[in-house]
Amino acid sequence: MDFSILLDSDKCRGCTNCMKKCPTQAIRIKNEKAVIDKNKCIYCGECIKACPYNAYSPYEVNKNDFVETKFSIAIPSTALYGQFPKGTEICNIQNSILKLGFDYVYDESYAAELTSKAIARKISESEGVKPIISTNCPAIVRLIKIRYLSLLDNLITVESPMEIAARLAKHNAHENFDVCSEDIKIYYISPCPAEMLSITNPIGTKKSSIDSVIPLNSIYGDIYREVCKNTKLCNSTPSIKGIKWAIAGGQSETINVSSYISVYGIENIIDILEEIENGKLHDIDYVELSVCTEGCVGGIFNVENPFIAKRNIDYIIKNTKETFNAGISDEVFNDLYEKNFFDIEIIKEDTNKRKLTLAEAVERMERIEQITALLPGLDCGSCGSPTCRAYAEDICDGHADLYGCILLKANKKRLNSEEL
Repeated sequence: MDFSILLDSDKCRGCTNCMKKCPTQAIRIKNEKAVIDKNKCIYCGECIKACPYNAYSPYEVNKNDFVETKFSIAIPSTALYGQFPKGTEICNIQNSILKLGFDYVYDESYAAELTSKAIARKISESEGVKPIISTNCPAIVRLIKIRYLSLLDNLITVESPMEIAARLAKHNAHENFDVCSEDIKIYYISPCPAEMLSITNPIGTKKSSIDSVIPLNSIYGDIYREVCKNTKLCNSTPSIKGIKWAIAGGQSETINVSSYISVYGIENIIDILEEIENGKLHDIDYVELSVCTEGCVGGIFNVENPFIAKRNIDYIIKNTKETFNAGISDEVFNDLYEKNFFDIEIIKEDTNKRKLTLAEAVERMERIEQITALLPGLDCGSCGSPTCRAYAEDICDGHADLYGCILLKANKKRLNSEEL
C-alpha cells in the first residue's frame, strides 16, 4: 500500500471543497472529478472532513487477518479510550480487544511515557536550535518536508510512541510467551490515515515495526459489543502519564518542559510554522503540533466527538490510580537511550525531482510569475486549481492551458467579438 486514502470517483461531484482545504495544494479538479497528487499529499485527512458526499474513505485493509496469524499483538492508540462512554474501564476495553482473537494487547501509553522521557533528555541536550518541534503527528512531519524545509533541523529526533510500543511489544511477547519473533505480527488500531501510511512509507529511515494498521472506526463496533458484555477483569493498567498523549497539550505536560505551546488545526499550525520560519518563537523550548482537533482524540477514524472524547480521557486521568508498569527501569531506559533505541532519522524528500539546475529553477520561477500576473487573482477555483498561483504552476509545467481560466476565456471571446 502506498496510499491510505481512497477517492470514490462515482461519489465525487467536483465541488472543490477538498481542493480548497488541502494544505499542500495536492488536489485538482479535472473533468469534474478530484484528482490527488500523491507526491504532495501529507495524509492529514482534511479532504475526508471537507467532502460533503463521503467520496473519501480509508484504504481498505483486511481487519480480520490477525485471526490467521500465529501470534497477533494489538496496540490500541491512546485515543481509543476516549471513544467509549465516560467511566468505561480501560481493562474492559483491553479484554474486549483480546476477545476479538488477538493473543496479546500492549498498551501504547507505556511507550508514550518512555518517549516523553527520551524527548525530555533530547531537549536538555540540544544546543542552538529552538524551538524543537514534535514528530508524533506524521502528517505534520510530511508538511514540513514539503513546505518548510528550513525547519527540518527543528524536528525532535525521537520515534513516535506507536513505533516504540511495537518494538517493546514484540520483545515482551518473545520473552514472556516464548514465541519466535518471525511468528509475531503487530496490529496498530489507529485514528489516523497518516499513521496507516507510515508503516509502508515511514517518515524516518528505519523500517516500521508495525505489520498492519486497522482504522479505529472499522473495528470499533466489534470492540464495543464485547465491552458491553465484559466483566471488570483487568488485563493491565496503562500509564496515566502516557494516556495524556491522546489530547492536545498532554504530550508537552508529560515531557515536563518549561516553555511550550500546543497547537492543533492545520490552519493554526501553518501560522505557527511560518512564525518559526520567520525567526520568531526562540523563547519557546517545545512546539507540540497535531492536525486533528484536540489532538489524536480528533482523528478522522475516531467515532466520538473530539471534545467529548477529551472529556472522557480527562475523566480517566483524574479517576485512575497513577501507575507505570512498562517493566523498564531507569537503568534499562538509560541503556536503551545510549543505544539510540528511541532515535529517528527523518528522511529528507527530494523536492527537486525533475533535477532542475539553478538557472532552470530561476527561469521556471520567473515564468510562473509572468503567468500569475496574467490571471485575475480571484482564487475562485473554477479552473480546477486551488489558487491562481497554483494554476500558473500547472500551466508552466504543461498540465493546464491559460484559457482554462474562465475569466480569461470570456475576455478573449469578448475581444474577438469586438474585433468582428
